[in-house]
Amino acid sequence: SGKGTQCEGIVEDFGLVHISTGDELRMHVRQGTPLGLQAKGYMDSGGLVPDSLITAIVKERMLHQDVVEKGWLLDGFPRTAGQVQALSEAEVHPDRVVLLDVPDEILVERCTGRRLDPVTGAIYHIVHNPPPEGVADRLVQRSDDTAEAMSKRIATYHENLGAITTYYQTKCRRINGVRAPKAIREEVKAFIEGSLPPTMSGVPPRRAMPKPEEAMAFVETTMMPFIVKGCAALCKTKPDKPLEYLAHWMIENNPNKPLVDNTADQAPVNKNDVNEERA
Repeated sequence: SGKGTQCEGIVEDFGLVHISTGDELRMHVRQGTPLGLQAKGYMDSGGLVPDSLITAIVKERMLHQDVVEKGWLLDGFPRTAGQVQALSEAEVHPDRVVLLDVPDEILVERCTGRRLDPVTGAIYHIVHNPPPEGVADRLVQRSDDTAEAMSKRIATYHENLGAITTYYQTKCRRINGVRAPKAIREEVKAFIEGSLPPTMSGVPPRRAMPKPEEAMAFVETTMMPFIVKGCAALCKTKPDKPLEYLAHWMIENNPNKPLVDNTADQAPVNKNDVNEERA
């Protein structure tokens, strides 16, 4: 499963605006804009387009209203330390960074077999995702989808990867990209939601954030009765230090059974009152 497939899944799951720097550059190349003419030479040779060109496109695209309202998904950017620095200086900070890990030889095979439908913009693969009848004859191979160009791009990728993963080490997760698309999508979704940690940070896994309706149901069925019982015990006991008493009451009666042992140095609690409230 390639990053294009996973980007489609992320957009569907989270409603973000997909910003593909490669697509943006190829659009400029097709239209023959000054930026496109500059970029074409780099793309044909398999090299990376200079940071100054690609960063300007990204910054401009992020000013559009749809990006401001929905948020963004950057596809294929940043790819160099210079681009990372440019994003930081522009106050553009991703919440999550997904690194799809695929062996070099598979990347070359996927790239050289890729074909573009110039009419619809759809991407096919001559082996893994062949086009339907009537489409194959019009497919074209992009000028940068050759083995030679891909080898240069892979070498450049490895030269820059360390700087990117180091900068985003608390936000980046390395995901095995040689699996079924559905399995990869599930892991990507869990990471973005927060139930899986960044691979390189050592942060333990945590449950995903609940949906608003789930959170409201928990508050109404669990939190509110718990708080009411605590306040009732507080009013009945009338301790000298009400906040301290309430804090200890909540710890002792917490339905989640916290691991911390708070039996020592505990504020006075009327056990009879507590037992009556539990009844």
